Amino acid sequence: MVISPVQSRILRMQSSARRLFTLGHATWRETVVLMAVAWLVPFLVHLLPWDGPRPLGAHLLPAFWTAFVAVYLYGFGVGALVALVVPLVNLLTTGLPVPERVALMSLELVLFAGIAAWLVRRWPTLRFAAPLAWLPAMALTIGIRWAVPAFDYARAPLDHIATNAGNALAGLGVLLAVNLALVQLLPKDRDWDAE
Repeated sequence: MVISPVQSRILRMQSSARRLFTLGHATWRETVVLMAVAWLVPFLVHLLPWDGPRPLGAHLLPAFWTAFVAVYLYGFGVGALVALVVPLVNLLTTGLPVPERVALMSLELVLFAGIAAWLVRRWPTLRFAAPLAWLPAMALTIGIRWAVPAFDYARAPLDHIATNAGNALAGLGVLLAVNLALVQLLPKDRDWDAE
């Protein structure tokens, strides 16, 4: 079939428009659906009955589950977008995290997304990339809180890191399960994020 110059130009315009409305490998529609799921998961966790001294989300890390899925499926760009938006949306709908922690949680999630994207890109079959990415992201966030005087941080950083790691063991287990499921069900090639 012969394509006229006008048809060729229309096809190029459609292709350009498609690239314009994509984020990494995800379309805007996929990104919106992913962000809705990223909001819904922590929202549902916060609805579970819990009377512990810290919110259940601090133990189960639900925002990290969806951030890792976004990173694994679509790369750092979409993962960072989810990481930036979800804490604010959750604050508006559930009241958690507390307003003082929204920026820090977004920072921690973006650091997590960056480290997880690097790990998944470097070692696509790494089965514990998600829990492994959480620890330095959390430690870096605590380090930033400690180093920046505006945060008025009085806790010992190493004690805080140890306490957070102990509290998050269940969430790290869920992150590991999510990571294992993704690697098993949707294996990545070495160049999955290079396109």
